[in-house]
Amino acid sequence: MKLIARIYNVYTVVIGMTSYIFIRGKFRQTRLTHVYTFIVNAFTLTLLPVAYWEMAQIMTMVKWLPPFMWIAPYLLYSINYVVIAYTLISRCYRDAILVDLQLVIVQVDVEMLRTGRRISSMLQRLLLLKTCTLMYLFVAFFLSLVMYQWGMPWLTVLKGLLATISFTILVSTTFLHFLSFWQILRGFDFVNQQLEEITRIGSKAQAKELVSLWALHATLSRTARRINGYYGPQMLACRFDYFMFTIINGYFGTVYASYEHKLTIDKLLGVCIYWVRSLDFFLNDYICDLVTEYISEQGEVYGV
Repeated sequence: MKLIARIYNVYTVVIGMTSYIFIRGKFRQTRLTHVYTFIVNAFTLTLLPVAYWEMAQIMTMVKWLPPFMWIAPYLLYSINYVVIAYTLISRCYRDAILVDLQLVIVQVDVEMLRTGRRISSMLQRLLLLKTCTLMYLFVAFFLSLVMYQWGMPWLTVLKGLLATISFTILVSTTFLHFLSFWQILRGFDFVNQQLEEITRIGSKAQAKELVSLWALHATLSRTARRINGYYGPQMLACRFDYFMFTIINGYFGTVYASYEHKLTIDKLLGVCIYWVRSLDFFLNDYICDLVTEYISEQGEVYGV
């Protein structure tokens, strides 16, 4: 899992989502990564409309698409571009959250190492499931590029590659949102385990530990609010993009299925992308509910 996390961090730097790279156990921003990310962002924002325009034109020429729906691909790609542009332009705020989150991660790691606590199996399964949806969508997006644009002119393939990478930016944004709250939830879970032990023992010697847990709980709550403050508008934009994705692609899938009744690989791939992305977005909503539940429950314990 650590190897996957490092590969993912390198990929997010490569596509310009962050300028912080994981070096020697810490997220660091170098002059090289800062300049590189700026150049990649400028390149993406400039050339992506060209790539989307050609992808939309190709889609409008398929036989099964009704003529009156010619505007749907242009609408979908336009929404994609606006959300991606907002994501890349607001990168500095996301990087600032990453630095703050790193301090909390280190604090929780130290406390868990001191007490010998481990991450709960529920949280491990939740992260594994989210990672699987991310990896599947990445593979499916690039596989779709190979299937639909094989044999086309190399310039068209390059535009398709840029469009495909932009789709991974959308998915990566929701994954970073999930991962940020997962780290907060890991801290709350540790606090919950310690509280249960203190309640069971009931010793006055645990008063110092209780104060330490209260301070950690307060830090986690503040960080969660900061994360929500940034990701609130970001996830609202992503949610609107996902909403339009489900409507337009759901319609495309229905029309295509009625046009040709045979089960083909591209149909199966499209259905899987549709439902896996739905599961991927549901996991973000689910972890937000879990964080809210932990904050409210432990707030009652501390009387806050």
